[in-house]
Formats: sequence, C-alpha cells, structure tokens
Amino acid sequence: MELQALTEPDLIFPGLPAFDIPSVLRAFADRLAGADLVADGDKLYEALWEREQLGSTGIGEGVAVPHCKLAKLKRVILAIGHVPKGIDFAAVDKSPVQLFFCVVSPESEPAAHLQCLQAISAWLKQNDESRRILEMDDPEAIYEFLSRG
Repeated sequence: MELQALTEPDLIFPGLPAFDIPSVLRAFADRLAGADLVADGDKLYEALWEREQLGSTGIGEGVAVPHCKLAKLKRVILAIGHVPKGIDFAAVDKSPVQLFFCVVSPESEPAAHLQCLQAISAWLKQNDESRRILEMDDPEAIYEFLSRG
C-alpha cells in the first residue's frame, strides 16, 4: 500500500499551530471536521486523546502517529502535519516530535487501520530523507514527496 494513496493534499497541514499534545490532536480534529470527513470534531479529539492516554504514539526520531477508530466512518483517513519547532509528545526516545501522521479509521475495518499504520512504518523505514517534509510548506509538494521510497 502506497502512503500517497492513503492521503491527499487537502489532508496535509504544514506548520500546525500547536504547542502540546492536546493542541496537536485538536488541530487535526478541527481540520478533519472542517473538511466534513468526520461528523464531530469533538468526538474525534476525544478518541485521539483516549488513545494517547494508553501510551504515547510518539515513535521516536521526531515522529508520532496519533490514531483512533470511529464509528460511521466511510474510509481510512490519513492526515499529515508538522510542527517545525517540535513539541514534547512523550515519545519513546524523549525527543521533540515535529512530524505527525494522524490515522482515523472506521471501527468496522480493523485490518485497514493496521494496513495504514504499516504503510506509514514502511515509508519511514524506506525513506531516510523523511525529515525533509519539515522543510516544505506546500501540501502539494509534500504529497508528491510521499510517492518516494
């Protein structure tokens, strides 16, 4: 599964205005609700927050993959954002997180959820220049960059 096939330029948010975990999750929830991809931004925020309480989705090397499942969702949504200065996201390596891959999946499709997480992991492993996304501020350019690796 290609990472580029899981998202679109309208779901790429360079320069997220965030300074801590709640503000990152709120930014994704508000933007996805504003794009009419989820019915309720507050429910999405709560689901992302609950998942974060189980353990940080900060996987290290400046990357986090906040994710959750929602009822009545039609498809997997992959939104990508970055916070160039980085924030404390309680990552496993304790380093600030700058790059976020936010995955929201239908509750009824656990396999699709796992496939999306696997695609993110594979892309990060194959693309040793993934941090170049942090230098980009154009969603179209980031989208094209995702096809590499």
